[in-house]
Amino acid sequence: MRAAREVAVHREPDDASERVTSLAAGEEVFVVETQGEWTLVLAPDQPTHLDPAGYPGWVRTDALAEADPLAVARGFVGTPYVWGGLGRDGIDCSGLVHVSFRAFGVRVPRDAADQAAAAVPVDDPRPGDLWFFGRPGEPVSHVGFVTEVGLLHATPGVGVVEQPMPEERRATLLGAGRLA
Repeated sequence: MRAAREVAVHREPDDASERVTSLAAGEEVFVVETQGEWTLVLAPDQPTHLDPAGYPGWVRTDALAEADPLAVARGFVGTPYVWGGLGRDGIDCSGLVHVSFRAFGVRVPRDAADQAAAAVPVDDPRPGDLWFFGRPGEPVSHVGFVTEVGLLHATPGVGVVEQPMPEERRATLLGAGRLA
């Protein structure tokens, strides 16, 4: 199990409880137990005298996921768009894809056109696949995740958003693909 986004780790299963550490997006954890909306985890990449298996603490269960880059990407919703950005202070469309896969140890190219070249085309895209956009005869210039709603992407002037496919994007949709 891994952290789907950066998340606070608490001493007790309560938001008002002391924050003892944080998990980075994609950080591996071992699940000890679950109580409702809370999960007790050990963070093995954070050695401590408190537990030889890793730093212990409680996190919101919805902050954890199996290897799910889409879950990581959703953790960036609201992040501003910054050309060339790769973090919470600002991110671009291909950076969102790159970081979301990298959080689970999957190396993918940094740029949208290279991501499209690395993807296996799919005719029936499912959530977690990628939409690729551009003008015919030109390199892919935009990428976003396929979602149940439509599209999760980082776009200038808006930032990271999940929304139904905008008409202006639909007009430049080149296809969908899946990264391994």
